[in-house]
Amino acid sequence: MLKAALFDVGDTLVEHWAPRETLNELAHAVLRREFGDRDWYGRFLDAEFGPNARSLSGLASHPAPSEDELRQETLRWYSEWFHNSAIGIDDIDVDRLRSAVVVPLDLVSTLVPGAPEALRWCKAQGLRVVLVTNTLARGDAEVVEDWRRFGLSDAIDGVVSSHSIGWQKPHRAIYDRALETAGARPEEAFMVGDRLDADVFGAKRVGMRAIWRRTEHAQPTVDATPDAIIDDLTELPKVVAPWLDVRSAHFSFTDRGGAGRP
Repeated sequence: MLKAALFDVGDTLVEHWAPRETLNELAHAVLRREFGDRDWYGRFLDAEFGPNARSLSGLASHPAPSEDELRQETLRWYSEWFHNSAIGIDDIDVDRLRSAVVVPLDLVSTLVPGAPEALRWCKAQGLRVVLVTNTLARGDAEVVEDWRRFGLSDAIDGVVSSHSIGWQKPHRAIYDRALETAGARPEEAFMVGDRLDADVFGAKRVGMRAIWRRTEHAQPTVDATPDAIIDDLTELPKVVAPWLDVRSAHFSFTDRGGAGRP
């Protein structure tokens, strides 16, 4: 019996990202407000940190050798960047800096059509909904705030960000934490995501069902096959309903509450 629905965030629930220049402008304004004028803001915001896409696809193809590449240590990465750049920030708390550069998602992206309905439909079926997201500076608290701003706090039971757990998808640790948060075993949960390597491979390797939300973005070849493929989140009820202990598999977003449940 299913107990939990896990969702990726970027390009699964939100899309249409603002250009990086816009994101940096917003973050720059917050940095100036928080810490005053500093001549290194532009360089810092333009810097690249953390595991890259090649690391993710490499793990999905060959799990063992690349495992440690998914270790996430954002605060250490930031501190090392300042040290290597010979920039002194003794008067700035690095974690406060991290939080300051997090731009709320509603300012730089839009909800995928059907996302609110998909989340609430899962809740209506009695599933615990947990967001599982790869981030850089955004921690669990900031993810919770994003979804409060979207007006969807009531549809979400928990969040697990790679910054807060310290591992990026598809590492097992982030999925183990998500299942713990959901109070479910792997066979009692499914994952919805747009990445074959991070989402489908990551979920399948711990024994979960995986639903791939297909997008126009190129995907690596991975050693995992999704249990279902959707192009639109409005297709989710049709896929998930047969996995539930229900009388009918004919669900849509027009169904209310627990309609159709035994």
